[in-house]
Amino acid sequence: MQRITVTLDPGLVAEVDRIATLRGYAGRSEAMRDLLRRGLAEARRQLDPDLSCVATFGFVAEAGVRDLGQRLAEIQQRRHDLVIAQVQTPLDHDASLHTLMLRGRARDILAFADEVATQRGIRHDSLSLIPARIELDDHGHGPEPHPHEHIRT
Repeated sequence: MQRITVTLDPGLVAEVDRIATLRGYAGRSEAMRDLLRRGLAEARRQLDPDLSCVATFGFVAEAGVRDLGQRLAEIQQRRHDLVIAQVQTPLDHDASLHTLMLRGRARDILAFADEVATQRGIRHDSLSLIPARIELDDHGHGPEPHPHEHIRT
């Protein structure tokens, strides 16, 4: 690692210290590295909408909203190339939490999340994108060589 010197105003130092304490970082350096990683990932995503990413997308869906399940299924089917996996967890009699793992270009993932989040009956949503290089690689184990995706962050 390389040491650098940064000058921050007192209010910003207090915020970093508060975050370090709340999140349980060992110290300011760990907190600063994490904040920089997050900020750089966001900047890369904004500068390069074709950036390859993996993501988690969570949303709360109301039960009993007319055709919501059908609309969500249609959206996911149209973008089956993005959805790796999904889990649906009942929260109560009125709502369920949906968690999707996604893989693709940042612009496609953002458009998908926006389309889902704007459906009538979706209460809350949260998207977390992680820049990743996605590679296909043929290799052999078992009877025949076959392709595997490798995700590198």
